[in-house]
Amino acid sequence: MAAAQPQDTTLDRLIRILGAFDAGRPTLSVAALARRADIPLPTAYRWVERLTTAGLLRRGEGGVVGPGLKLWELASRSAPSTSLRQAAMPFMDDVQAVLRQHTQLAVLDETGVLVLERLSARGAVANQATVAGRLPTFTTAMGLVLLAFSRRHVTESYLAAHAGELGLPLATVTTAGRAARAAQPGNDDGASFTGASGTAPVGITGNARGVVNPTEPELRQRLAEVRRRGFASVDGQIDSEATGVAVPVVVPEGDTLAALGVVVPRSSEFRPGLAPMLLAAARGISRALTPQETVITQ
Repeated sequence: MAAAQPQDTTLDRLIRILGAFDAGRPTLSVAALARRADIPLPTAYRWVERLTTAGLLRRGEGGVVGPGLKLWELASRSAPSTSLRQAAMPFMDDVQAVLRQHTQLAVLDETGVLVLERLSARGAVANQATVAGRLPTFTTAMGLVLLAFSRRHVTESYLAAHAGELGLPLATVTTAGRAARAAQPGNDDGASFTGASGTAPVGITGNARGVVNPTEPELRQRLAEVRRRGFASVDGQIDSEATGVAVPVVVPEGDTLAALGVVVPRSSEFRPGLAPMLLAAARGISRALTPQETVITQ
């Protein structure tokens, strides 16, 4: 473990501790937490005691710790995504009532497609999305929509940051990312997808190990087609029997705030009407978002 730098502040350590948990590792041993947060083990024990007392962490069986209810309460109260989710839920409920498969809402961040909400029916087709989890950007309908309809500088910046992943199999990118993380002080292992930059926890499941990211020319062609059609559709990428369809949620100012998507069986009778249904729901979400509630981070 690398020694803490002189400028390593109390706030820096707190951020690293709380940021050590992700969808793939919702709980950690104190030793694993110390490694991932890059702090000495005795210091980690002191922090865990203080944060547990404050309700920001909780203790689980076997001595593991995870985010506490107080942290969830504070995040839910202040997160910009809260108003978006509240506006979207009635329209997502309507879509889900018809399809009875998976309906989901996601945004783009620097590490991938972040899922804000997912509604699923019992017996629905396989779907790897999880709330607060991430999906690959270049091979999912929601990822393509978010890239295609974001402001140009956002898309170009994202492509530049992830250029090393283009043209590579997702499993290869995962291996490269793990190696990059392993070389960094304070990182332990874990079954999470990490981009070539060593970030982006995105699960590699389903048949994704056989999926190859498009090259940059192929990706740009796909994004142009998504813009022309107004929606994205991807068959059998993460799960061979599933189809993902997504549309942008665009606010009056013209910014793309999120992607609204569904995952259905490839044989679904609803396939021809999925895009129109989602576009209508996305327009409803846009109207439900008042200017005060619309938060643009791009």
